[in-house]
Amino acid sequence: MRRTATVLCDNGGYDLTKGEMNPAIVEEFVGLLLDSDLPPVVWEPFAGTGSIRFWNDAVSVNVRWIAHNLTVNDFRFCKADSTETGPGVEIGGAVFHPTYFGSPPLAVDDRDLGHKRTKEDYIAQLSKTIELTSASMVKSGLVCAVGRDYRIGGQRIRLDCWYLELFVRAGFKLVGVWLSEPDVVMIFRKEQ
Repeated sequence: MRRTATVLCDNGGYDLTKGEMNPAIVEEFVGLLLDSDLPPVVWEPFAGTGSIRFWNDAVSVNVRWIAHNLTVNDFRFCKADSTETGPGVEIGGAVFHPTYFGSPPLAVDDRDLGHKRTKEDYIAQLSKTIELTSASMVKSGLVCAVGRDYRIGGQRIRLDCWYLELFVRAGFKLVGVWLSEPDVVMIFRKEQ
C-alpha cells in the first residue's frame, strides 16, 4: 500500500522540529470521516501545540474534537493521560500522532512518551491508548495513525510497522496509506 499511497499536499505552516504534522493530514482525515456514516467525533489522545489549529478547523465543519494532553493549559484540551483515560464518549475517529520513540520529551511530565527509553515501555504505553481508542470507537470507526521511518543512533525505527502490528492486534484493519514526507499516514478501520 505504501508504494501506491496518496501523496498529500504540503502547504507548510507547521514545524516538524516541534512535533507538528502537516495539516493536510487532518484535513483529509476529517473529510474521510464526514464522507462516511460515522459519528463526527474525533479523539486526539496525544494533542500538542499544533493541535489547536486542528481543533479550530474541526469545529468549523461541525466535528467534535476531543484532545488530551498531559500539561497544556488550554481550555480546548483535556489535561489527561491518554494511556489511562479515554475520550469519555463514543467516537467515530481518532488521530494518533504520539511523540516519536527516541525524540525529546514534549512535556516535563514523566508520563510523556518521550521519557520512555525502551521500545518495550514505549509500545506498552501505546498499546494502552489503542485499547482505550478501540473501547470508545464505533464499529467501522477510523484511525489516522501518523508515524515515520527514521534512525536514532544508527538504529532504524519503523513506527509505521509498530503501529501496523499494534492496531491489527487490537482489531483494526489497514484500509489506506497516505504519504506526507517524512511521515507515513495509515488509515485503520475498526473491525470488531
